Amino acid sequence: MHSMLEIDRGTLTVAVLVDNEVFGRGIEAVLGSVPEVSTVHRCGSREEYEMLSQFGGVDFLIVALPEAHWLEKDGRAVRGSTHVILLVDEAAITDVTQLASMPVDGFVSQQRLTANLLSDTLQRIRRGELPMPPTLTRALLARADEPGPSTRTRTVNLTARETEALNLLVKGLSNKQIARRLAISSHGAKRLVASIMLKLDSPNRTTAAINAIRAGLVDYD
Repeated sequence: MHSMLEIDRGTLTVAVLVDNEVFGRGIEAVLGSVPEVSTVHRCGSREEYEMLSQFGGVDFLIVALPEAHWLEKDGRAVRGSTHVILLVDEAAITDVTQLASMPVDGFVSQQRLTANLLSDTLQRIRRGELPMPPTLTRALLARADEPGPSTRTRTVNLTARETEALNLLVKGLSNKQIARRLAISSHGAKRLVASIMLKLDSPNRTTAAINAIRAGLVDYD
């Protein structure tokens, strides 16, 4: 039977979707030390999570890769406003492009999992950033330098404002930081980033940055 842990210090509700019970309990225990988290639900299957999400708001879903493949197909519709964090085994990363294309809001390393890391990840996602382990970041940047025929032959028409926002996005700025740099509202920055991702056919900010670099829309040094 899956457990629920409640903490008075925070306000966030987090669901953990991990089939391995020992690993799931470990993540649950770590979340117990994260100040922002008030409630943790551990789910053993997608169906359990979907049932849970129907009865109340889930702010964050932490999901292991073996249980996350359904997100590639219909995760956007199922998750609603819930932020999704993908657990990554850095020692087993093989296809970084597939990982980057997952419709998630951030990545966290299984090997580096601590309360401080999870707290930082939650805060960064809420600021509009897309946190990921350094190993994955380096692999993605290396892959961005490789030729990508599908993106290089495609014409992407960005407005001047979108181009400004894209350059800031590629540098790793969050929506709030982009808003400050462009002297616009956070909502306006969010709309710009959403439009950029749509035009670049990218499910998240990381893939948008990679596609932009490959298409020669920005310079990244």
